[in-house]
Amino acid sequence: MSDEAPRRRPRLVGLLVLALVVGVLGFAIVSISIGTGTENGGEIRITGAAEVQSLVGGIEQDGARLGSPDAPVTVQVFNDLQCDPCSDWNRDVIVPLIGGPVRDGQIQMIYHNFPMTESGFFLGAYGAAAAAKQDYEWQFVELFFANQNEAEKHGADQNFLNNIARGVGIVNFNVEQWQRDMNGDDITSVLEDDERITAERRLPVGPAVVVGGPNGTRQLTESPSLAQVQAAIEQVR
Repeated sequence: MSDEAPRRRPRLVGLLVLALVVGVLGFAIVSISIGTGTENGGEIRITGAAEVQSLVGGIEQDGARLGSPDAPVTVQVFNDLQCDPCSDWNRDVIVPLIGGPVRDGQIQMIYHNFPMTESGFFLGAYGAAAAAKQDYEWQFVELFFANQNEAEKHGADQNFLNNIARGVGIVNFNVEQWQRDMNGDDITSVLEDDERITAERRLPVGPAVVVGGPNGTRQLTESPSLAQVQAAIEQVR
């Protein structure tokens, strides 16, 4: 798939992060276009909204955080919605954590948008950050990942994101407000903050987590496995 220009280019990562990601082996980034896809003009079919709500619904959310603020362990998740292989990692690692220790109150998770190409943030990141203003970022993220095949067909443009938002809207989600929020300067600030954290942590290409608790912090990069994340949780608990 071709990479088209993002909505806004990054301001903070610059050559530092680019130097870190160049030459990293074992993780091939395929970025989903923000424009037209290979089957442009077809009907966009968003599926899995009920399953996502079953996974996430009833768990406390506050902006980018999912789970109880009193949970002793925090797992910061760094991922890119429009990185094609990142959806598999989300399914294999993040979904089990949400359904298990997050729901049980043992850990809380914080989502950070991590632009994994030099082009910077694409529209998906703006949509996720805007959904966080209504405390539905995790529904948006999980539904986007569950429908990456549709994004590949049609392009992850505003029309696609609107369909994702309407899927989130099976619960009390204001799509019109979300559309307005996407254009706000505060959303740009949120993404720039995520970008700054990514640069400071010198993350190489690939999904990553930072696990923190009473007994320290563990940073796991380059698509850590569920077993590796679980082991880090036990180490810091």
